[in-house]
Amino acid sequence: MAWPDQDEGLIASLKVACWRETYPGMLPQPILDGLDVGRSKREWAKGLSHGIAWIAEQSGEGVGFGHVRGDEVTTLYVRKADQCHGVGAALLGHCFDEISCMGHRTAHLWVLEENAVARRFYEHMGGNFNGRRSVGFARWPNIKEVRYDFRLDD
Repeated sequence: MAWPDQDEGLIASLKVACWRETYPGMLPQPILDGLDVGRSKREWAKGLSHGIAWIAEQSGEGVGFGHVRGDEVTTLYVRKADQCHGVGAALLGHCFDEISCMGHRTAHLWVLEENAVARRFYEHMGGNFNGRRSVGFARWPNIKEVRYDFRLDD
């Protein structure tokens, strides 16, 4: 589990690293070039006060994290070198367990529409496509994300 006033730096570093590994060609380069660990750390200081996060570690190093707020998995990232080893599935399982403990019978998340690898993962994990929307970048309104819904009471 991640702790406020303790883990936002690690989460921020992981987020920036994961975005830079995952999104070239999917997101405009100015977005990736503009990523800033300090700004992300401040954002995660707020995020950890409004939700629950888990950090996955391998050999004492952070390799991924997941965050939930209400019935939404707001974030799930795993470093490329640690993908396909069950880390993402374990993190998603923790997220679903927490959402279920809060009394929700379903969960949802949004993923970049062009991220075929993540979409296959979420479909493999039982996610059902349920919508599409703009990510919200004013300069790039055509970047879309898709929603996946998950039943937790099966």
